Amino acid sequence: MTPLAFLGLAAAITLLGSLFLVISGRKKTPWESSINSFRKRLEAIAPPEHQTADPSGDMWTPGDRGRSAGT
Repeated sequence: MTPLAFLGLAAAITLLGSLFLVISGRKKTPWESSINSFRKRLEAIAPPEHQTADPSGDMWTPGDRGRSAGT
């Protein structure tokens, strides 16, 4: 076996072993895990359900309806 062929065989074995370690060592996650993670983060920054914003940007609760500032 020539030295160049031996070097190529050693490199091929090293690459295959590295590829096997990378694939077998990666974190196993379900297909929808990234979608669920995004949904959890979106819910974390969403305003509480009992509060909504009016078009002017002021926050109000459903109990504030019917009251004016002058009363």
